Amino acid sequence: MTDPSIRSIGTATPEERLTRDAWLAFADAIAPPEASRALLARLAERSAIDSRGAAAATEPPFYAGRDAPGTAARMRLWSQAARAMAERACRAALAHGEAEPATITHVVTASCTGFESPGVDAHLIERLGLPRAVARVNIGFMGCHAAVNALGVARALAATDPSARVLVCCAEVCSAHFHHDARIDRLIANTLFGDGAAAAIVDGTARSRAHAPRLAATHSLLLAGTEDEMAWTIGDHGFEMTLGARVPDILRGEVGAWAATALATHGLRVDEIGAWAIHPGGPRVIESVLESLGLAASAGDASRAILRDHGNMSSATLLFILERLMREDAPRPWVGLAFGPGLVGEMLLVR
Repeated sequence: MTDPSIRSIGTATPEERLTRDAWLAFADAIAPPEASRALLARLAERSAIDSRGAAAATEPPFYAGRDAPGTAARMRLWSQAARAMAERACRAALAHGEAEPATITHVVTASCTGFESPGVDAHLIERLGLPRAVARVNIGFMGCHAAVNALGVARALAATDPSARVLVCCAEVCSAHFHHDARIDRLIANTLFGDGAAAAIVDGTARSRAHAPRLAATHSLLLAGTEDEMAWTIGDHGFEMTLGARVPDILRGEVGAWAATALATHGLRVDEIGAWAIHPGGPRVIESVLESLGLAASAGDASRAILRDHGNMSSATLLFILERLMREDAPRPWVGLAFGPGLVGEMLLVR
């Protein structure tokens, strides 16, 4: 059976951007007095992030003084920025894929940084001129690996209908949830995250381009006994991140065996994968995954480049990396790996 394919990918970030120095000034403004400024500087240096999009870096400032905005205000920021970025990313995907809006049969949206209804999907239908009979699926609050879940849904839809053309869009406004907190895990979360949106067009086999990357499979693993290591909950002052210090070590111990077993079901070995898209939860996550897989440091180059230029954009990040692999015509097959609250690993195989 021929698999559905990725026709194109488009990306977008906010107009507001923060260099590392600008980020340090921003972090100083929102961190409580008891948070060490020397620690903030060390975290920024270790993050390996040179710049990032941040919709919250507005004038007048969204984070004015040290009073944390309420969740309602943060959701308004998410709505405005997510809609704008999603529209630009989708327009880019349609243009790159030479696909007319009228040919879209399904829309799959994903975000873990905001909710509203009608949401981003309805906004895209209106703004892009998509058919009003388009089928919609929204994937909410799954975390950094949601691009794999969204592409898995798109693959299933396109496999059922060879004439389908699915528009997938992940839009994340992580800067809407910066913490006013001295807890080390929340200072780290503030340091790592940025904003972005990415869209992909997934074609059923009747529409696929020759030699287009094909969505061969997805695999998932909920790691036992790790539910306290990473969590993402809703509080009175935005969404609250819990990030355990053991996450890189857990991934180092688990990812290699899981990936090898999953790839073996497709007749593949780890050393036969042409390129890797490893979600950059941070530099240590990339290093731990590479070590677990027994890969050279160069296998993480695409992931490090996206982290350097954009930070961790939650679910949108993996699509940014896949877009880079497509642009560079990296040898296939590709494997995408991403991790989220649970602790859950999601894998994407692209042939």
